[in-house]
Amino acid sequence: MAVITISKEYAAESEVFAEKLADRLGYSVLDKQLVVQAAKQLNISETEASILRRGGESRLLKILDKYTAKTIQKVVNRDYGRLDDKNYFEVTKKLVLNAAEQGNVIIVGWGGQCLLADRPDAIHVRIVKNLEERIAILKQKFNLDDRGARELIEREEKESAKYIEYYFNRSWTDAHLYHVLLNLSKLSFEQAVDIVVSLVQDL
Repeated sequence: MAVITISKEYAAESEVFAEKLADRLGYSVLDKQLVVQAAKQLNISETEASILRRGGESRLLKILDKYTAKTIQKVVNRDYGRLDDKNYFEVTKKLVLNAAEQGNVIIVGWGGQCLLADRPDAIHVRIVKNLEERIAILKQKFNLDDRGARELIEREEKESAKYIEYYFNRSWTDAHLYHVLLNLSKLSFEQAVDIVVSLVQDL
């Protein structure tokens, strides 16, 4: 049983990597998308909720309450920045710690590499990708031009860096926070997954 945290450059396809890793290990993924899903579940009928609970992340949905989901969703929806909502850090910290206690989970973002730095069963991964490739991904995904895609990357990464620095007094890119850095411009998803799986097996 292990906990894997993923810190990533923006638009480095970390979500795809996390899904492939989860499929290989049989783990659940805790990320912003799961919270959005939970926020919907907390405001819909029991019949609809039961459909959502059929997914592999159903056990993680149980640790999300309405207050936590709403607080995180406000930031995801850009109603507030991560440092503007004073409750955001506390609810995400609680969420990460609760998920880690369940084990067999991949936690994407939220400073997991710092919050769980001292856990012997935690493996911390950093995902990077060539800037031009990330720009191309965003251009296609959001119909942006080069400048717009570059500015979006800069804005998102500046906010992520400020978050880690503000709450943990660490640099977001500090290699000492991680067991391994995976460059998805040089490694295939399969190769990158193999590396992390081998780390899990060696725990």
